Amino acid sequence: MRLTTAARAGALATAVTLLGLASTAAPAQATTTENPTPFASQIRRAGLTASQAAQLQHRVDRYLAQYGGKQVSANRILIPDGQITVAVPGETYARDLGATKKSAAKSAVRTPSGTVLPADASDCAYKNFCGWKGAHYTGDIWQKGKCNVYAEIPRGWNSGGSWWNNQTPGTVARMYGKTYNFVYQTPPASSYDPTGNWGPVWYVKPC
Repeated sequence: MRLTTAARAGALATAVTLLGLASTAAPAQATTTENPTPFASQIRRAGLTASQAAQLQHRVDRYLAQYGGKQVSANRILIPDGQITVAVPGETYARDLGATKKSAAKSAVRTPSGTVLPADASDCAYKNFCGWKGAHYTGDIWQKGKCNVYAEIPRGWNSGGSWWNNQTPGTVARMYGKTYNFVYQTPPASSYDPTGNWGPVWYVKPC
């Protein structure tokens, strides 16, 4: 059906009006406030800057990409048969920002003989093998507990580090290389090493 000249003019005017409304409505959608992250209150309570929060989440995302699992706080992930706690940027020792009680400052414990022990037993659950990215139980913590499973250590842990075999008394953990070649067997639990080396290690059998 052909439109008359008047009808065409009316249709054009209507179209221009609608386009004008659309162009004025778009910015309103763009300026809506973004929803806060589920752990925003933890980030605020920890006093992290926006840059630190982004850095922390980036590291959490890298672990999630490797293991899957579920992020349950701003810096803790539950993974199959274990968990990972990511150290807060600027802090030496990892602590769960989602903990109900405020964590006290930690440091490695040195005995009179000079032996360095893990800072706090709560860092490593009983019947778990726990690894730290840094020496002297510093940095991110990785925990695995299931026996007879080759647990892949976190990517990027290419040197240094420390570990605690907190399995039942007498139990040993074994470490393996990229081709599942045997690398090292820990002393019977409870045993630990404040200055280990993740360089040759790809997998750990916790027990």
